[in-house]
Amino acid sequence: PWTMVADAGKLSAFTEYDFDGSEEWKAHLRNVELPAGNPQAALLKVKSKWYKKNVDPDFDPAWLAGSAPNQQQQSSAPWQEQQQSASARPAPQASATAPAGQPTHTFARQLHTALLQAIILVLAVLYLQPLKPGVSRWAYTRLTMALAASQALKLHTAFGMPGGFSLAALKAWWARVQRTSDAHYFLLAVAALVNAPYTYLLVPFLVLAIYQLAFFLSEHCSNHPLWQQHGEKAYQWLVQHKQHALLLNAQIEIMNGFTLLATLILPSRRPLLMLMVWQVLRLRYWSVDAAIHHRQVRGGHVAAPFKP
Repeated sequence: PWTMVADAGKLSAFTEYDFDGSEEWKAHLRNVELPAGNPQAALLKVKSKWYKKNVDPDFDPAWLAGSAPNQQQQSSAPWQEQQQSASARPAPQASATAPAGQPTHTFARQLHTALLQAIILVLAVLYLQPLKPGVSRWAYTRLTMALAASQALKLHTAFGMPGGFSLAALKAWWARVQRTSDAHYFLLAVAALVNAPYTYLLVPFLVLAIYQLAFFLSEHCSNHPLWQQHGEKAYQWLVQHKQHALLLNAQIEIMNGFTLLATLILPSRRPLLMLMVWQVLRLRYWSVDAAIHHRQVRGGHVAAPFKP
């Protein structure tokens, strides 16, 4: 029946959702105390409720009743390791002494991602500065390359490489990633790279870069006096306004689509960029982690102004 097909699709989306890469989920888990009797089942229950509230309101946690063991396959780390990494913030040196070297590799990946976000923000400042047009053009090219590299790194970390470079292998890999924001932003980064500069296309990337860099610093620099004096307060403000930021990103993405569509009647039209942006908008409307915000915007909801 159709309902069973829909349930299976949503269960698959839940299973493939990158909880380990979600800063909002990690922040939520830090405030959750799980029972000692059956922590894996309790963690799955918390995940399903959080997923329904923040990702897919149509998801029904009751669907997991007969598939609880399968959901645990999405993470190879035991529950104790997930709880430790999401609760009290460890010092960077603690991860280096963990068994099997897994935390060290995890930290290295997080460090590479954080450095890319820092480079992206620096290049964005150089691009936006109005004093030297030559520097601005140079920075834009490097910025779009860094954006594409950052999204490619995230996709590789979460899904690995395709099983080959045949058409069937590429289609199978794309079917796994096409509903994720990392895939969508990779397409937008490529669109920015191959087209003339379009500043508003960069805004969602910069918002996410700020959040990702701030999250990394909160995890690994929380004991530094400078972070405790200034950074922690800024990070908590970002956490409190996370939903507003995601809604703002959705508004800008939709605005970009309609703006590019309207400019088709002008000499400055960009038909290729318009087609690429609208293809991404279609994907995001049905994605597992962006659909709720895009549907809110299309339903008339707008992001409230940020308050200090």
